[in-house]
Formats: sequence, structure tokens, C-alpha cells
Amino acid sequence: MRQREEVGRVPAHLTAVWLVGCALTGLQTQVVLVALFAGGPAHLAVALAVMAPLGAAVFAGLGTAARPIVPLTRRPRGLWVWAVGVHGLGTIGAFGAAVANFRINGPGDGLLYYLTGGACHALAAALFLPGLRVRLGALGAATVLAAVGVYAVRDAAQPPPLDEWITANGVDRALLRVGDPPPGYALRVLGASGDGFGAGYERSRSAGLHLGVERAGHDTRRADARGCPVPFGESIRCTDDGGGRQLVTYEGDHERRELRLRRDGLVYTVAMEGSHPDLSAARYVLSTLRPATDAELAGLPQPSGRR
Repeated sequence: MRQREEVGRVPAHLTAVWLVGCALTGLQTQVVLVALFAGGPAHLAVALAVMAPLGAAVFAGLGTAARPIVPLTRRPRGLWVWAVGVHGLGTIGAFGAAVANFRINGPGDGLLYYLTGGACHALAAALFLPGLRVRLGALGAATVLAAVGVYAVRDAAQPPPLDEWITANGVDRALLRVGDPPPGYALRVLGASGDGFGAGYERSRSAGLHLGVERAGHDTRRADARGCPVPFGESIRCTDDGGGRQLVTYEGDHERRELRLRRDGLVYTVAMEGSHPDLSAARYVLSTLRPATDAELAGLPQPSGRR
């Protein structure tokens, strides 16, 4: 009968440790954040110096009720060894959980982290229970918890699938168009959104080209009847480049050129830097426009897209 009572006390003991661990995890997290924002590393060191003995003292008080099932706590010295061990190991586990939670959920979701921090303290307490099987079980559970955290962090760090990223970021698929890279150039997709799409054409030892795609009417700058931007602080000259293209030359302090093509409700603009731009390469890009392939768009998804 007494053995059955002791077995029944184990779940109650671990539950109590878990609840205290949850509370301490939340409290310590808030103290650390306040210390960092208030004064940086110096204040953080002071906060940790205060929280460490405070947390151990809380568990020492809890450990007095664990004497019937945890022989180590029956002596004063052993009680403090147990309290420091549970608090220290649990805090280390909670710190790992905090890193994983931030990488997966960002700074806004803390409830799961607090619950996991409490579980780390409960597993630490289970390591002090008598019986080899119990300790091996606690060690195995801690290993599984750590493995799940590592897997979740690695999974969150992977870029999401292209279609998922496009949907999550509200990208306008109709704008995802590129021209073939001219000889000697390499194509690199730069970014996409619901308003525009950009790609770069790079070549060693020379200025590259930048292709921008947007819907007609998205550019709110004043323009004349030909669609030429109205000068504002710099001289702008527009000429017909043939094939429906328009060459826009900005002759201010920052000299540059743009080759534009309006087609099917979209405006394609190839921007060129410098006084001697590669017009033939820009014309080649606009003459080979097509939907971008998945391989070319593979650089778009970012790890943050999974959050």
C-alpha cells in the first residue's frame, strides 16, 4: 500500500515541478528582456546573478515535499544539490527551447516556450528519482525533445516551396517574366511582390542591367502624351528606339538610361547605368521576354516565409 502511494506521488511531484518551471521560465524571460532593453549586458549580468539563487531557492522549497520519493532531498546539503541541479538543467533546456521558439515562431509566441521550459525542469527532476529505468526514461525523453527541437529549427530554416512562398507573399504571378540573358551575362532574380518584379543581368567588369516589370499605370509619376516622364530637377530625354521600345535618358548628375516596352498591360523597364550602356544587351532582353521558370525563381523564397 505504501509503495503504491509513493508511486502515485511521482506524477504529482513532476507536475508540481513542471508548473513551477513554467512560471520561472516566463519570469526569467521577462527579466532578461527588461535587463537587455534597459541597460544591455551589464544589467543582464546583474539580473542573472539575482535570478539564479532565487530560482534555486524556489525549488529548494518545493524539494522539501519530495523527501518521501527523492532520497537526495532528505538531507539539507542534498536538498540544495537537487534544487540547483533541477533549476540549472531545466534552465539550460529552457534556453535551448527559447532559441528554437524564436527561430520557428518569432518573438510573438511565448506560451509554447513556457510550457516546454516547464517540461525541461520536470525532466531534470525525473533524473533525480530513484530507479535506473526512470532515469533512463527521463534521459530518453530529454533526447527526443532535443531532437524534435533541432529538427523543427532546421525545417523552419529551409526556404518554403515556391508556390507556397508566392501565395503567402501575395505575389502577382503575371509579373514573373524575364528575358533571356545576353551572351556574357548571368540572370539573377532579385525580388517579387504584388506590385512588381525585378531581375538583374550581371557581367564581370561592367555595369549590369536591371529588369523591372509592373502593371501599366502603377508608376504614378507625371508623364506626357508619349509616356515620357516629366522632368523634375533633372533633364529627361525620350526617343523612339523601334519595336515599340522607348529609350529614356536621364541627363542629370546621375546619368542613366532606361529602355521601356509596353505590352499586354505590362511595362518592362531595363535600367542601365553609366554613360556607355549596353543597349544591344537591353534590346536582347526585351526581345526574348517570357515567363520565368521555376529554376530561375528558386532564389525568391526566404526562410522567413514559413513563419
